[in-house]
Amino acid sequence: MNGAMNSRFCSVDFTLGSLILIAKENNSDFALVRDKFTNSENFINILLDFFQQNNIKIENLNFFMINLGPGGFVGLRNILSSIKSIALVKKIKLLGFNNFQILKTTIVNQDFEKVALEVNNRFYIKDLKNCDDYYSEFNVQNTLEKNSDKIVKFSKLPKYTSKNLQYILDNKLFIDSKLFPIYENM
Repeated sequence: MNGAMNSRFCSVDFTLGSLILIAKENNSDFALVRDKFTNSENFINILLDFFQQNNIKIENLNFFMINLGPGGFVGLRNILSSIKSIALVKKIKLLGFNNFQILKTTIVNQDFEKVALEVNNRFYIKDLKNCDDYYSEFNVQNTLEKNSDKIVKFSKLPKYTSKNLQYILDNKLFIDSKLFPIYENM
């Protein structure tokens, strides 16, 4: 997979109410961010427009990457099914990653023990040392622990780029089977 790192891919993220598309074509990066994106049914049109505006051909992609959550289940499921369909028809590999992996790549202070992601007034908490392990468990709580100075809290994903995704690719942290939205349990 390492030979494909400098090739063409597209990442799709619709886990926390924003649509984030990142395409990498050799040494060029393209991005589209739509905050407060609620119409997942319109996703295909936006994706096709994004490719057309940036002169990217879907059939030239080596793979898609999709963020599987945790996040909004219904919209994520809609977008995942769309990407799976495109990947199947165009014979493009599909790789999954999750929010905890992205969060870990954006945390500068590694003194924290846990990472907490707030989704719909619930906290998804994972040990920071286990963020790279896709299948490691996380806890779901309605309130964050008191005196949580060892927990770094996020209510949205920080801005990330293809460099954050490159970390996932270089370290083979993605999954390419069992692609389903992460909601309560993995």
